[in-house]
Amino acid sequence: MSDEQWYSNKDLHKIMIEMSKDFTRLRTEMEETRKTINKYNGLREEIAKVQKEIIYMKATGVGRSTTLEVIRNWGGWLFALVTLVVLLLNQ
Repeated sequence: MSDEQWYSNKDLHKIMIEMSKDFTRLRTEMEETRKTINKYNGLREEIAKVQKEIIYMKATGVGRSTTLEVIRNWGGWLFALVTLVVLLLNQ
């Protein structure tokens, strides 16, 4: 092995400072990425809530229309039955 140095102490110091700056930039970028991911996860949760609300609203609408349809279809029969009972009780 030879005793000659590849880099001087001054060069090594400059390299270390540059690496330190690079690590600082990397840390900043990672923090920004973490914030973005948290915002994205929050957005996904919000979308899931909205989807549940939409499904509930659709189901409620279908239930209402089905109920109204049943009343319309069977309401006449129910009225006739009640009228028949009232007439039979009055005799």
